[in-house]
This record gives sequence, C-alpha cells and structure tokens, in this order.
Amino acid sequence: MSIILASALVMKGKWVIQTQSYGAQVRGGITYADVLFCDKRMDYFKVSHYDLLYMMHQKALDVFHSFLRNNGILIVDTTYVEKLPRMLFGVTRKIVRIPITRTVKEKLGSSTPANMAGLGVIAKLTGWVDVEDLKRAMREKVDPKYHELNEKAIDLGFSMVDRKFKIREEVMMRKFGRGFE
Repeated sequence: MSIILASALVMKGKWVIQTQSYGAQVRGGITYADVLFCDKRMDYFKVSHYDLLYMMHQKALDVFHSFLRNNGILIVDTTYVEKLPRMLFGVTRKIVRIPITRTVKEKLGSSTPANMAGLGVIAKLTGWVDVEDLKRAMREKVDPKYHELNEKAIDLGFSMVDRKFKIREEVMMRKFGRGFE
C-alpha cells in the first residue's frame, strides 16, 4: 500500500521517502509503513508526528495514535477498530470512521483489496494524488491478474467519502554540520 502511494506521489513530482516494517511482526502483529513527501529535496527525515494516520486494526491504533499531529487526519477502518482513545478527540476533529474492509468484501467479494480502497479514501480526503495516478502506480507494482479488482477497490474507496481536508503544511528540516553524530 505505502509503496503504491509513494510511487503515485513521485508521479506527481514529489520528493518521497517510504519505509516499512513488516519483519517478524507480519503474522498477526503490528506492521507499519511511512510515506514522507515534500516539494523539495529532504535531507533529514526524522518524523515525530504525522499529518495522516490510516488505521486498519485496533492494535495499531492503540500503539500509534499518539503520533498524530494536532489537527491531523485519522482514517479508521471500523471493520476492525472498535474503540478510539479519548485523547484523539482533543488532538483532531478530522476523524473519518468507515467500515472499509467490510464494504470491500460486500461489494467486491473479497477483503484482500481493502488496502487499495484505503488509498482511494486517502486520495479523496487529501487531494495529494488522484485516482489515475494511484491506478497507474498499482499497475506497475502488482501482478496483472489483480489489476481489475484493485482498480475497483481504489474507485470504491474514493466513493466512500464526500469531503476533503486541508493539511497545514509545515516543513521543518534540520541541517547538521559535518561530523555530527
């Protein structure tokens, strides 16, 4: 999912850094991915808080909710997330709760492309990328036999929300001199 978002952002001319942690955690544990992007080259990419968090599972929300920036966007897949930590309501009002996985399973017959629907939701809410760039990036990264299903999922996700949020842009880059450790 993050690789596809990162590729779509590169297509838009952004500088992008994408990282992920799947390791031993992938079997039932918490996994995560970061996508950092900017109009300018990034020399230092340590992030303390994020403009957007997309949470597909309760465990992940419980661990990572404190990393949401004030007034950031929180997208929650209510298929697997039942409870939001109280402190989030003091951090942001931009909380979008959607049963993404359940809706994808009902409409497309499989929950597998739920992450692609999540990308459609992100595209609609933020305007960071458009649907066609997501589809093009997906086609470059995914086996052709899954293209049609994933394209439908991206479109479905895009149709699940009817609003758009503005993100306050704030770029803080720290530059260190030679020999800094």
